[in-house]
Order: sequence, then structure tokens, then C-alpha cells
Amino acid sequence: MAVSWSPMVAAPLLLAVAALFHVRAPEPYMDEPFHVPQTQHYCKGDFSNWDVKITTFPGLYFVGAAWAKLLNYAHMLYLPAQVQDCSTTTLRTTNILLGLVCLRLLHALYKALHPEGSHQTCTQTAWLIFLFPLHFFFHFLYYTDVGSVTFVVAAYLACMKHRYRTSALLACWAVLFRQTNAVWVCFIIGMSVLGRTLKPAEGKPISATMLQQCLQALTASWKARWQLLADLWPMLLVPACFAAFVVWNGGIVLGDKAAHTPVQHLMQPLYFVLFTVAALGPFHFSPFRISQAAKQLSASMKERPLPTLLKLGCGAAAAYLLVDNYTLVHPYLLADNRHYTFYIWKNFFGRYVAARFWLIPLYLYSAWSLWDSITRQQSKACALLLALCTAVSLIPAWLIEFRCTPFTAFLQSLLEDAHSCSSFRQQEALPGLSFAVLPVNQPCLWSIAVDSALLRCS
Repeated sequence: MAVSWSPMVAAPLLLAVAALFHVRAPEPYMDEPFHVPQTQHYCKGDFSNWDVKITTFPGLYFVGAAWAKLLNYAHMLYLPAQVQDCSTTTLRTTNILLGLVCLRLLHALYKALHPEGSHQTCTQTAWLIFLFPLHFFFHFLYYTDVGSVTFVVAAYLACMKHRYRTSALLACWAVLFRQTNAVWVCFIIGMSVLGRTLKPAEGKPISATMLQQCLQALTASWKARWQLLADLWPMLLVPACFAAFVVWNGGIVLGDKAAHTPVQHLMQPLYFVLFTVAALGPFHFSPFRISQAAKQLSASMKERPLPTLLKLGCGAAAAYLLVDNYTLVHPYLLADNRHYTFYIWKNFFGRYVAARFWLIPLYLYSAWSLWDSITRQQSKACALLLALCTAVSLIPAWLIEFRCTPFTAFLQSLLEDAHSCSSFRQQEALPGLSFAVLPVNQPCLWSIAVDSALLRCS
């Protein structure tokens, strides 16, 4: 099949950009001054040494050290001289390997979610996610991002194939890469339950309203509770153990707890929906999509004018209250010029306070567009589950960090109606290449101080 060629096409692309990174940024870059030395301790067999500034579990370091050891052994087969290479460049290749695996898994997962989907659509969607700007860039650095996505996708695919113990093991590794993946393990469990319980009964269609669908799923889940527990208990152990860790640890992160205090950052979902729609702009901001929105609004105003106006008014009022009361600014947002959010805040939100309110119509449009695209293919209960998991993973975070949210955007692409946006897939994938190359040609403007740089995603 043609998809088998995808990793073969991706490998030269990844290696070419990786070579550029090696030339332009051979030394540890951004947060690598934390990740690389920690893994080098593991490469030496020193597992007791731990940097207290690191916030994540050591999943990346275990995999990176094992990969470096494997490369060293392979090198010794050809050059018998003793080699112990655990350099930055060697460790960065870990994410190239994981990225190639992830590309194949994405195709398989999309096919499992959409059995009727064409081979071309599956391949386009896999490449769209693979080239997503905030995912593709981190193939070339030694970060947790690519491994995090790879293990969550693998766990989801294993669950779809009813291999629950395998899925639980992969989910454990996903959490070892990034703690917030515990939320996505819950999402996978929820989707498995909905897939079993939210089915037409005796030829009757699935309930139309979201409330009816949720009640139907809850009722059916209770009736089948023992069977569900018998099948899903390995996966349920993962979030349960993580919850026990949070209670014992007094928080989600391992180190630097003072800078990662949970807050009520209710603006985070609004930032997320706008970011996701902008990242997938060729579809969501296309004339076709905007005309769809206008037609739906016009039809709704004709059929139910008062409820429609009430929904719009309540949505706008809620967004206004969130912008006015929950626009939180983390100190590092204003001080760390290594991230795009620094420049967005410095040149836009921070300079023009009124601009924060100007985006309310875009927030509302973005939320509608994402909800509409996913409910064309999935149940409203599924869309609600995705929204709730997104909110749980985002709202406690004080810092705005879009690189910690791509998996939700990936789920949006995996679950949404493929037929309505397949013609825009190629256009959506193109920005990934430019976003990967531009930062390495514009290196950080200040030296990374070990005491001030933070590992943000947990």
C-alpha cells in the first residue's frame, strides 16, 4: 500500500532538517540544557542524580539513554573501538525515530476511527498531523513532545483494537513522558465506553440532543458496568495511580513547584480554540467554511430567532467576562523571548488592552467551527468529552504554552468529518516546514540561565 512509503519519504526530510539543526544549533538549545545532561547521567548508569528544576517524569531519559546505547553498540560492530556517545545530536535522533513510528501509527489510528475513509484521506491526515508546526519542529530537539504524542496515539490505537493491557502499558509510558497525558488516557477510556454504549438500539437512531446522548451512555454503562470493568481495569489503573501520585506529591510536577502552581486560567480554552482554528486556517477560514457558518446562522435565525440570539448573547457575555476577569499573565510570558507567545503578548495583548476584547467574535467563531466539524462525524457526547478533557488539561496552567496543547488539535483532525475538509489537508500541512526551519535561523537572543529557564509542560 502507498502508506508504507510514508516513513520512507519522511525519513530523508527529517534527516535533512536535523542536519540543518546540527549545523546551526549544535549545542543544547532552549530547554535542552536540562534534558541532555539528565540523560547523559542515565547513559553512564547514574540514576540517582536528578535536576530539581525538571518537572516531568523521566520517560524521555529512559528512552533516549536506551537509544544512545543501541546506537553505540551498532557503531561498535563496525568500529571495535569503545564508543560512548550520548551527545546532543545523538539524543536528538531519538525523536526522529519516534516521529517515524508516530506517522505510521497516525495513519492506522485514523483508519481505525474511520473505516470508510479512503487511503488518500488517511495519508493526508497523518501527514497533516506529522507536519503540524508545534509538532514537527520538536522532531529536531531533545524534548518530550514527539514521544508524548507517539505513546498516546499508540495507546489509543491499542484500545481501539481491544488490546487493553497493551494500551495500559503504552499509556504508562505516555504519562512518563508528560503528566497531563493522564487526562488523555481518561479520554481514551471514555471513548471506549461511548463506543460500546452509545449505539442505536433495535434500529432506533442515537438520541439527538447532547443531554439525551449522555444519559443514554450513562444508563448503558451502568448496566454493563461489570463487563466494562473486566475489560478496562488495566487502563483505569493508570489515571488512578497518577491521582494517588498527585496526592502524595502535593502537585502534578516533580520539581520547581513554585512556578507551576495550579490556577483557574479560564481563558486557556479560548486561546486554544483560536490557536487550533488558526493552525488549520486553510479549512476553518476558507470562503467555503465561512459561507457554511453564515448559512447555518441565517437558517437558525429564521427557524428559532429568540433561542439563537440568546445563545449568541450568552456566548459573547461569557467570553467578555472571561477576558475581563481571567486574562492571567505569567511572569515568564513577559520575560522569555524564546517563544512566539512572548511576541504576541509584547506587541499585541500587552500593548493594546482593548485588543483582548476585539478577538471575542473570533473566539466564538472558532469554538463553533471546531464543534461543528467534529459533530458532523462524531456524537455530541464525544465532542463534550473532548471539550472537557481539553479544559481539564489547560485551565490549571498559568502559563500560555501552545506547544503543550497540540494533541487536542490532533484529536480534532482525527475525529472530524474528513470528507468536508479533505481538499484543504495539503494546504494545512505546509506551514509545518517553515515553522521548523525559521526558529533555527533565528537563535535565542539571550543565553539560557539554568536557574531561570523552566521546563513548562508537565
